[in-house]
Amino acid sequence: MFKKLLLVSALFATTTGMSLASTPVPYVGASLGIVNNTSNNVGSKYGNHQGFYRGVPVNLFAGYGGVVNENFYIAGEVDATLGTGEINKGSSALKSTYGFGVSLIPGVMLSDHTLAYLRAGYERTRFTNLGNMASGGKFGVGLQTSVTQNVDVRGEYDFVAYRTVSGVKSPRSDNYTLGLVYKFD
Repeated sequence: MFKKLLLVSALFATTTGMSLASTPVPYVGASLGIVNNTSNNVGSKYGNHQGFYRGVPVNLFAGYGGVVNENFYIAGEVDATLGTGEINKGSSALKSTYGFGVSLIPGVMLSDHTLAYLRAGYERTRFTNLGNMASGGKFGVGLQTSVTQNVDVRGEYDFVAYRTVSGVKSPRSDNYTLGLVYKFD
């Protein structure tokens, strides 16, 4: 999956005319947020009911991106969730602890300092009581704006649809995050 994403990113960058003059740069960042995990059916092992879990994830990310053409932005990003603090226990089967993912981020510059973007990617997450990792597609939307020349603030909403795992049918995750981005110039 990662190789396919890199290939698509490279192909897209060459067809849109990305050049060294558009100054793509590497970046790193961290974010905090609220995650709401739900499932319509938590299997009989967990009481056969609708499940939910709410927590505060701690995320780190790194990427490489830049403006192509006049105002179109493209980036590739990897991310890791290091842990999730509990807000509301809900179903213990849906408590996410850690995970990692990869995303392609296309966007449009709204001004010289503000970016509106979409996210499409792949996510792997460890749910505490399910005994293994779950994988799914990640889709999101966000805004990022410059605070200084190298520091941006980012607000984002992501939706992850996981495959059925260990009796929990189609778990889903809604993530709302606020983060800081450091760009290496």
